[in-house]
Amino acid sequence: MIVHGPRRMPPALTLLGLAALLLASLAVLPAGQAAPGALATVRLPPAGVLADAPAPDAAPAPDAAFERLQARAAGPLQIHWNEDTGVADFLTGADSATYLPYTPTAAEAGNPVAIARGFLDENRALFGLASAADELRLIRLEPDLQLNYRHVRLAQVYHGIPVFGRQLIVHLDPQLRITAVNGYVAPGVDVATQPTLTTVQAEATALRDLLELQMPDRPRELLKPRVLRDQTQLMVHVDVEGKPVLAWRLLIRTESPLGLWNYFINARRPTVVHRFDSVEPIMRRRTYTADNSTDIPGRLLIDEGERSRDPIAQAAHDNAGNVYNYYASTFKRDAIDGQGGAMVSTVHFGNDPTDAENAAWIGDLQQMIYGDGGRIFKPLPYGLDVVGHEFTHGVIDSTAGLIYQGQSGALNESFADIFGAMIDRSNWTIGEQVVKPGVFPVPYLRSLEDPNAQGSYDPRNPLRGIGQPKNVREYANLPLSRRADNGGVHINSGIPNHAAYLIAQRIGREKMEQIFYRALTQYLTPNTNFLGAANALVRAATDLYGPEEVQGVRDGLAGVGINVGGVDTTPQSPGTSTTPPRGPAQPAPQPQLPPGCTDLIRSGGFESDEGWVEVVRGNTRLIDTELPHTGQRSAWLGGQDQEPVQFIYQEVTIPANATNVRLDYFRLVHREKSGLLGFLSGDAQFTIALEDPRTSDLRTLEELPSSRGDDTWRPARFDLSPLAGKTVRVLFAAENPRGDISSMFVDDVALVACTTGAGPAAPPTPSEDLVYLQGRAIDADTGRGISGAQFFVLKPGLSATQAAADDSITGDEVIAVGLTDESGMYRTDRPIARGQRYSVIVVARGYRPILADNGVNVPAGASNPYGPVDGTLRRGR
Repeated sequence: MIVHGPRRMPPALTLLGLAALLLASLAVLPAGQAAPGALATVRLPPAGVLADAPAPDAAPAPDAAFERLQARAAGPLQIHWNEDTGVADFLTGADSATYLPYTPTAAEAGNPVAIARGFLDENRALFGLASAADELRLIRLEPDLQLNYRHVRLAQVYHGIPVFGRQLIVHLDPQLRITAVNGYVAPGVDVATQPTLTTVQAEATALRDLLELQMPDRPRELLKPRVLRDQTQLMVHVDVEGKPVLAWRLLIRTESPLGLWNYFINARRPTVVHRFDSVEPIMRRRTYTADNSTDIPGRLLIDEGERSRDPIAQAAHDNAGNVYNYYASTFKRDAIDGQGGAMVSTVHFGNDPTDAENAAWIGDLQQMIYGDGGRIFKPLPYGLDVVGHEFTHGVIDSTAGLIYQGQSGALNESFADIFGAMIDRSNWTIGEQVVKPGVFPVPYLRSLEDPNAQGSYDPRNPLRGIGQPKNVREYANLPLSRRADNGGVHINSGIPNHAAYLIAQRIGREKMEQIFYRALTQYLTPNTNFLGAANALVRAATDLYGPEEVQGVRDGLAGVGINVGGVDTTPQSPGTSTTPPRGPAQPAPQPQLPPGCTDLIRSGGFESDEGWVEVVRGNTRLIDTELPHTGQRSAWLGGQDQEPVQFIYQEVTIPANATNVRLDYFRLVHREKSGLLGFLSGDAQFTIALEDPRTSDLRTLEELPSSRGDDTWRPARFDLSPLAGKTVRVLFAAENPRGDISSMFVDDVALVACTTGAGPAAPPTPSEDLVYLQGRAIDADTGRGISGAQFFVLKPGLSATQAAADDSITGDEVIAVGLTDESGMYRTDRPIARGQRYSVIVVARGYRPILADNGVNVPAGASNPYGPVDGTLRRGR
C-alpha cells in the first residue's frame, strides 16, 4: 500500500547518523499505531525480575513464559488469560510504542508468516502449544489497505487435522514488528486420529437425527435434505467443557424450511457430538453508515426489527426489506444468496461527488453502498427500483454469474433492471424517484417501455447521453473495453429490457417475471449471449406454462429482432481494445553495458515475472501483454476502479562501491473515464517512487495525474548514485478513484550501477585544473581494505571540525564523495580543483569516523587522478 503523508527524506546527514546510516539495517525505528483497548486482565512481573529458567525438557508455565517475555519488552505488556483454557487469548503492548519482543532469524527476516511462526514457537507456552510448526496451519495473510499491516491468520491443527473454529492471528506493523496476538486455541488436545466410522455411517447418523429428532413433523419430501458430500471433513470438535472429540463434520442443506445444518458425528462411534443450523430462515437486514467515509460496512445503525431517526438509512433498510419480501413471496427465495444471508447496506458512503452520486452492489463484500446524491441524484436509497436493481446483481452473482462484459454483461444489467422494475411495479422506468428534475432529457435513468428515452439514443454515438437501443438493429457494437462500457453493458441492456416489456404486454407481469427468474436461476450461464438467453426464456416458459405463453415470449423477443430458432442477428463484439491502436511492439532491447556496470533489475522488460512483486486486491495480474513498449509484455497499473490501489515493485541492493547509479524506464499514461458519472471523478494518480523496505518511507520520483495522459511512451531517468550501499524497492503505483479507470503502462526498467576502481586511469575532466581524488580505506588492526567506506571532501576553507560542529553535513558543504569497493579502493564521484587544501571526513560502518582538518593538499601540478589519499580507521568501541 502506498504510504501517504510526509515523504521522509532527510535533507542532511547527522555525523552520528553517518555511521548510523551505514548501520541502518540494525536500527529499530518507532512507529505509533493505536493499541487495542484495555484488556480484562493485566499481569506485569516485578521490575527487573526474571523467572528462573526451566529444565531443558520442561515447558514453562504460561505465567512464567509471560514474565520472560515482559522482561525482554521495551515497555509494559498486556495479556488476557482465557478463563476456560488458562492460556493467553489476547497479548499486546500497553501502549502504541511497545511491541512484542522478538528478533527474527536471518531466514525469517522480511517474511511476516515466518516471523509470526517464529514468535509463536518461541512463546508457545503462552498459548498451550507444544510446537507452533506442528499445531498451526496458515489460512491466509489478511490484506490491510488502511495501515498496510500484516495479519497472519493461522488455524489450529492436531496431527494435521483441523480443530474446529480455533485460530490465532499475529498482527505485524509495516516494519514487521509484532503489535499483538489474539485468538483461541484448545491446549492439550489428545485424541485418537484414526476414524472407525465411515462417512456413509456418519451421514446416516446425522440424517436420522435431523429427520427423527430435529424436524419430526416435516415430511421428508418437503424437507429434501441433501448432504453436501464435498464438504465432509474430519475435524477435532472441542465442546463447551473443553473436551476434544475426533468427529466427521457434515453439511446438510434443507429446502422447506431452508437450512444449512452443521453436524459433528463422533468418528469412532455413531453419535451426534454437536449440531447447528447456520441459515437464518427469516429476513435479516443490517444497515450501517459510513459517516461519509469509504470505510464499509461502517457503524451499525439499524438491525432487524429496529428503526432509525436517519431518514436515508431508514429508506435503505425499508427498501432492502421490500426487496427481500418480493423475492421471498414471488419466488420463495430466502434473501439475496438464497440461504438467508443478511442483507447489508451502508448509507452516507463517501465524501466526494463520485461517491455521493453512486449506488452499487459490492460483490466481494456481499453488500450495498449508497451515496447521498448531489448534482444529479437525490439520496440513492429513496429509489426502490434502484435498491432492487443493485440487490438483484447479488442474486445474479449467486446464480448465473453473468460475466460483466459484452452481451452477457448487458444481460446482467438487464435482469437487474427488469427485477428492479418488478419490485417497484408502479411504472416501467428506473431511477425516477432519485433523478433530480432537469438533469436529463427525461426524468429517469432508463425505461423498459421506451429505451430510446424519447429519441435521446444516437446509434452513431451510443456512449453519448442516456438513451438505449430497443432493437438489435440499433445494437451498439462496442469493443470490450472499459472505455466502451465493457462492450456497452449499460447501453445494450435496453434490448432485453424492451423484450421483457413486450412479453409482459402479451402474457402479464406475473408470468413474465416467473419466466425471467427461472431462466436466470436455472438456465443462464456466465457466458450466455442474447440468443442463448432467448432460448432459455422460451424453455422456461415451456416449463412453467402452455403454448399461449410460449408464443407470447417468442413474439416479445421477435419484437426486438431476436428470432428464436433462427440465426443470431446481433453483431459480435469487435473484441478487446482498452488502449489506443498501436503498431507491433519492437523486440525487447539487449542493452550493452559499459565495463564495470550491471543492471540490477531482473526482467526489467517484464518478459517474465521474475523479481517483481504484484500487490492487488483480487486476481488481477499487473504484468500483461496489453501494451508493451518493447518485447511482448509490460506492467499495466490501474485501468479499473474496483480497487483503490495497485502497485508493483522490485527490491534491489545497490553495491556500496557504485560510483554511478541511474534508474531508467519508459511509461505511458492513458486517460479514461467510466460510466455516466465518470466526469465527476477526480484524477487517477500514478506514482514512481523508491521505498525503504525497513520503514516503508517513500522517495517520490514522479507523480503523474491521469489528466496528463497523452497515450505516448516517454522515457524517464534518475540519478541514484547517493543511494550506493542501500537496499531500495523500485515501486510503480496506481490510485484510481471511482469513475476514473485510467492506466499507466511501464516497460524497460533498468537500474544500472557502475563501479570504478582506483587504477591509474581516470575519466576526463572538463578542465585541466581539475583532478579526481583516489585512495584506500584501511582497517588499522588488520591492514585490510574496508568496503563501503565513504570519503566526504569538503569545500575549500571549511574544516571538518566546523562541518561537524552542528552534528550534520549538508550538500552545500561537500564537493565530492568517494565510496570504497570490496578491496577498499575509492575514487571521488567528481573532480576537484588543483592547488587547494581540503578537509575530509571518512565514515565506515563499525568504525570510528575520521575528521581531518585541511588533511589533503592537492598541488597545482597534481596528476589526474591524484593520490593515494588513504584513511586508516579503527573499530568502534
